[in-house]
Amino acid sequence: MAENGEPRIEPASAPSSTPPAATAPDSAPPITAGPGPESTAGPDVGRRRSSRRWLIIGAIAVLFLLIIGYVVGGAVAAGVPVSNADKALRTTIDHENAVVAVLNEDPFKGVDLSSSTLDVPKAKSALAGYMQKVLKVQPSVASDRNALQRVRPDLQGSFFTLPEQSTISRDRRRVEAALTALSSAQRGIDILKKQAAFVDALFDASASFIALGKTMEAEDLAGTAAQLPGTGANVKKAADLAQPPDVPEAFGPMVKGMQRAADDVRGLVAAVQANDRAAFQKYVAALEADGKALESIDQNAIDAAQKALFQPLIDSYNRNMKIAAGG
Repeated sequence: MAENGEPRIEPASAPSSTPPAATAPDSAPPITAGPGPESTAGPDVGRRRSSRRWLIIGAIAVLFLLIIGYVVGGAVAAGVPVSNADKALRTTIDHENAVVAVLNEDPFKGVDLSSSTLDVPKAKSALAGYMQKVLKVQPSVASDRNALQRVRPDLQGSFFTLPEQSTISRDRRRVEAALTALSSAQRGIDILKKQAAFVDALFDASASFIALGKTMEAEDLAGTAAQLPGTGANVKKAADLAQPPDVPEAFGPMVKGMQRAADDVRGLVAAVQANDRAAFQKYVAALEADGKALESIDQNAIDAAQKALFQPLIDSYNRNMKIAAGG
């Protein structure tokens, strides 16, 4: 008790000795500063890691499938235009020999248009046979051009056809070359048709002059006069059709010579009918000069002009058809 009578609390007496601290068992985990992330996650962490792995694998698989789809889709997208282009090119190449034969053939070779001994019926028959070949080839040239022009826009390429771009570019180059070749062929055919019409009129004019010569030799004034309108019409038709560049200017001296000859025959007939001896002698001399001028027509100049007109077209056709064939 305290001196004031209140109870006093006495401190507990300390134990006589301090018990030894308990030792940690060998299997106890080490003590760390705080709980680590894995110490509290347990099996959930493994599941999340596994999920992430599968997501990555899935994403890679999807990307791989997209790439495959892009490549395959590009091949499919390019397949149709490439197939159409190949078909159009094969058809064009199949027609090549016939076109080359027409362009290389010279229908006027060996025909002396200024000769008084020209076999006009034979020459006209040969020309008609040649034009049959031209007219037979022309539809195939036109149809081949149309087919190639239809497939050309499909060979421009796009994002979806990038995997096959080299094939598309190759076929586009072949199609362009084939179109250039066919343009040259069509140009040649157009020229040949104009020249054929011109030469046919020239044959008719030659036939008229041959007939005039026979009536004049027979001193058949009425027969000669009767043929003049037809002769003049044939010569005028030939002159109207002799339009450069499709009909080279090298044909000009021949046409002008025929025009002068027709005029001089007309003058000669008028002189005879008027019994004008001076005029008669004048036109006789003029007709002799006309004959010599026609006989001296430079056939080599005509041949050279024809070659200069057609050879570039032939060369262009052959060169571009080689590219179209893949050469």
